[in-house]
Amino acid sequence: MYGLAAIEQANGWAMAAAGACIVLSGLSVLSFLISMIPRIPGVTEKPPSPPAEPVEAPPPPRKTAPERLPDDIHAAATILIELTDELGESFTLVDLHRQCKEAGLPNPHMAINRFREAGLLTALGEGQFSWQPVSE
Repeated sequence: MYGLAAIEQANGWAMAAAGACIVLSGLSVLSFLISMIPRIPGVTEKPPSPPAEPVEAPPPPRKTAPERLPDDIHAAATILIELTDELGESFTLVDLHRQCKEAGLPNPHMAINRFREAGLLTALGEGQFSWQPVSE
């Protein structure tokens, strides 16, 4: 017996399939092991220590405003003048608004408008404003 009949008679097709499966699984295992080679030094060596974090100075304490400004315009102005004393003698409304928002003052634009109408916040020209002395 020769040819395909002999292969069939001796279970040649099953042996060929089993051989192919063995070779492919062996190659798969080998490729997996080769892919793991770069990780071997990581297992045997000590991991590098993380870089030291730079020590930053703590931020200066923020001034906070009360949840609601008093209804008395002069008392409210006194609170706002204390919050914004770092702006200096003259400042822009944008800086004043930013300081009020950072301090947590609700609706700072309304409070600023009240102070302008009461004459406690006056325009100096060229977008600069200044507080007028608060007299009670």
